[in-house]
Formats: sequence, structure tokens, C-alpha cells
Amino acid sequence: MKEHGIKVLYGILAFGILISIFHILNDKGGSGLGNVIDTFTITSIILFLSTLIYIFSSFKENIKKISVWFLLILSCPLAFMSLTHLTKEYSLELTETTTPKEFLYEVKVDRNIYNRDKLKIEKLIDSLIRLKIIERPAELALRYFNGQNYNDTIERDWAIDLPKKVEYQKIIIDTLFYSKNGKNIVAGLLINKVFNEYKDYPKGGIEYIGNGFEFDKNEYKPIKMLKYSVTGYDNYKTCSERLRYYYLKKIGTYENGLNMNDTRFLNRK
Repeated sequence: MKEHGIKVLYGILAFGILISIFHILNDKGGSGLGNVIDTFTITSIILFLSTLIYIFSSFKENIKKISVWFLLILSCPLAFMSLTHLTKEYSLELTETTTPKEFLYEVKVDRNIYNRDKLKIEKLIDSLIRLKIIERPAELALRYFNGQNYNDTIERDWAIDLPKKVEYQKIIIDTLFYSKNGKNIVAGLLINKVFNEYKDYPKGGIEYIGNGFEFDKNEYKPIKMLKYSVTGYDNYKTCSERLRYYYLKKIGTYENGLNMNDTRFLNRK
């Protein structure tokens, strides 16, 4: 690398730029920008580490080269941020939860009751998916729903806020969280096994979709889907692990929010 080192380093930079241009020219559905960012991130890491190796291969000679410092300064900021982020992500993967111990959910529920409640919620979600739309009386007003305007006294809403353009094959409650007295379901993690016609198009295929939800049996819509969902997984185990990563670790770390197993989240009402 000593003889052709600079050429190799500039080749890495040029290769990253060419791939980015390729992603921009072949942008489909707005994915181009994300692919460009990923490409620049990977290129920066490779270029930064390669430049360091080149410098230390002949320190006294290479440290004086302006071109080396240019590449080092160019790649350093993004590479440093990316490596720091990857380190945090890896640390997070090894942690069971980021919820402080004093707020950690520890409600004990009888196993038979827990399994009965899981089955009850699974059946409820299945019925809401099949129902699709719910209606309730309201004051006369111009209403908009599913692409149409209605001037009447009926308020329409989706029965449950889940993707509509997939075929639901199995509803699985991954985890349930209860109120302080252990009698009422408050929240949970849901995984749906679905057939998605756009997966491996045109054949279609099975994928697993994970959601977090809040539950209130007294509400008009008892199940409220939360912000984060995970999609595109080929098996239940991987989907469950990623769903738990978000709701038991990441939200309480990066999102300035409360994890689902945090009593401050569960006891808000």
C-alpha cells in the first residue's frame, strides 16, 4: 500500500461518489437519499481507517503529506459519528433494558390469567381487523374518511390502526403489561404474521410486523397503536427481538421518552 497508497485512498473516495450518483439516478420511491447517506457513511469509515493505516505504515513520511490530511479531515467527522453510534448500538443490544431500576415494571400476574388475556386481546385484534371500519353517531358535519367526503351525522374511523394492504394470517401478543394492581391490561407488544404481495414481488411472501400498543377497555377504540413499528422480518424471533429493542431500550435512551416497561409510562392515567 506504501507505493500506491494515495491512489488507493482517492480510489475509495471516488468509488463512494460513483455509487452515490448511481443511487440518485436510480431513486425509486424516495429511497435514493437514504442510500446515498448510507453509502457516504460506509465510505467515510473505510476511508478514515484506511488513511490511518496508511499514515502509520510510514509515519514520518506520510504525516507531512497535505493530501493525507485532506482525506483524514474529510472522512473524520462522519466516520467518528458513525463509529460512536455503532458502539452505542452494540452496547444497547447487550443491555436487557435501559429503564432505571426504581421505575422498572415488576407486576406479577398469574400465568393462567396472563395466557387467557393474551388470547382475549388476540381475538379482539382479529375481530377489529375483520370489522375494518367503525361508526358512531355525531353532530352533523362535513367529514372526510378513506378518500371520500360525508356530510352527515356518522363519524367513521378505522377499527384498528394497522396496515390495510396485507393479508393477516396470525395475530400474536408478544408481551402484556398490567396496571399496578395487576388487574387491568395497560399496554403490550403485538406481532402480526402477514402475507405481503409486494415482498419478493411478484410472488409475494410472509413477513412479520411488530407494533407497540396501549389498551383501555373503556375507550371507543380500546387499542391505540404507538409510534414505532418494525417490518420486513422473516421470522417471529427476529421481529420480537427488534420490537423489544425499540420499546424496552431505545425509546428510553435516544428518543427522550419512556420505555414500555417503565412504570411512569404505564401509570400515566
